[in-house]
Amino acid sequence: MSAGWNVRVTIPGDPPIIRYYLVYEPDKSVAVGLVKRKVPVAEGETAEAVAEIALNKFVGQNMRPGDVKQHV
Repeated sequence: MSAGWNVRVTIPGDPPIIRYYLVYEPDKSVAVGLVKRKVPVAEGETAEAVAEIALNKFVGQNMRPGDVKQHV
């Protein structure tokens, strides 16, 4: 069972700019919503959950439920 999501934010362009965020939230749609509220996602950009993340990934980064952290 996943504890959260890897959310990809894509800024259109040639080439597009892509950012990834770890979101400690098991509900996919809530995770995407957290990213849209906590980081700048402008109109025309897309945010989508692309991979489920296991609990140990969040614990290892000292994250708490509801946290959003840019993943490089």
